[in-house]
Amino acid sequence: MSQSSRAFVLIPGASHGGWCYGRVAERLRGQGHRVFTPTLAGVGERFAENRSRRVGLTDHVREVIALFERESLDDVVLCGHSYGGMVIAGVADAIPDRIANLVFLDAVVPESGKCMSDYTFPGLKRLPILAAVWLLGRGRTLVAPPAKFFNVNLADRAMVDAKMTPHPFGSLQEKIRIGSSADRIPGHTYIFATDWGFAPIVAQYEQAKARPGWAVFEVACGHDIMIDAPDRLAEILAGLAPPPTQPASPRP
Repeated sequence: MSQSSRAFVLIPGASHGGWCYGRVAERLRGQGHRVFTPTLAGVGERFAENRSRRVGLTDHVREVIALFERESLDDVVLCGHSYGGMVIAGVADAIPDRIANLVFLDAVVPESGKCMSDYTFPGLKRLPILAAVWLLGRGRTLVAPPAKFFNVNLADRAMVDAKMTPHPFGSLQEKIRIGSSADRIPGHTYIFATDWGFAPIVAQYEQAKARPGWAVFEVACGHDIMIDAPDRLAEILAGLAPPPTQPASPRP
């Protein structure tokens, strides 16, 4: 492995498994990098786990930390897509010194005391979601939205629809508890999909742009950047500049 090779841990969003990063991982590995694309508990090929337990955000955070330990990972580029932003925020708070760059991929950058649903289904918007969970998900899972909702490119919509699974709703409801440890991480990056336009994510991007020290990128595609624009995403991830000597400014 070359001296310039890096380790990448790429965390999927809700209803997506590690499969969604397949194209990006192939490109990064072709450059000599180590790439890990875990499927989180209760999703994708691990969907059956919902039958035996209630999966929460804490479970997902612990799984990723365990991956760092198992693979002896340091100086990592840790990337989280959409809901994956919640997961990487929890990981970053726990093991900041093992992360070189924290990358939010069209994702939520959470505040302590909030859950994913606070951002995506605030207030009364949560009522129909709760009804769907009880009627269609046996009180445990939220049905996956169609790929069209994410504005996935037409050629890949059928594939994405076939692979997405319901998501453990408990992980979307569990409030994250984090401090300021992630502020020690040298690099912070936000990558925004310009062709989706989902208001909560647009708001996250606007906030990221205002944070001194954060690198921001725009990619002209739908929400699933890793599927719609794998070449561009791999280029951004591989080309992240060496982290600055001073950490990025704290999140609000």
